[in-house]
Amino acid sequence: MIRIKRSAAAVGAATLLAFSLTACGGAPTDASEDDFCEVATQEPDDVDAIHDWADEAEEVGTPEDIPDDARAGFEAIVELAKDIEEEDLEDENFLDDLSEEEQDEFEAYATYVGETCGGPEVPDPEAT
Repeated sequence: MIRIKRSAAAVGAATLLAFSLTACGGAPTDASEDDFCEVATQEPDDVDAIHDWADEAEEVGTPEDIPDDARAGFEAIVELAKDIEEEDLEDENFLDDLSEEEQDEFEAYATYVGETCGGPEVPDPEAT
């Protein structure tokens, strides 16, 4: 299984449920890349911040050119982020039950974010 950093994995805690609840998705499909990236690269660190992120992500949506599998991953992440609870953040094995298709969609979304938005800013060690 692909290792996903804790904040992204935390958002994935209820993915199986999210995939079953996600139909067409209500988030817009015409977001600007700048608006999308501003939301997609946030790293919420607690349940309330994750819920706020989900609301913001659903409001902003995705750019028109996002691949279908990455859009499916986005929709699933938003749905599960809305429903995540504190105990989900403590479960280190919650991704073990993902199907291969679900893992692929999750990875497709992460890849799209990386390619579209770039990586997080890394401080220059010589600047300190």
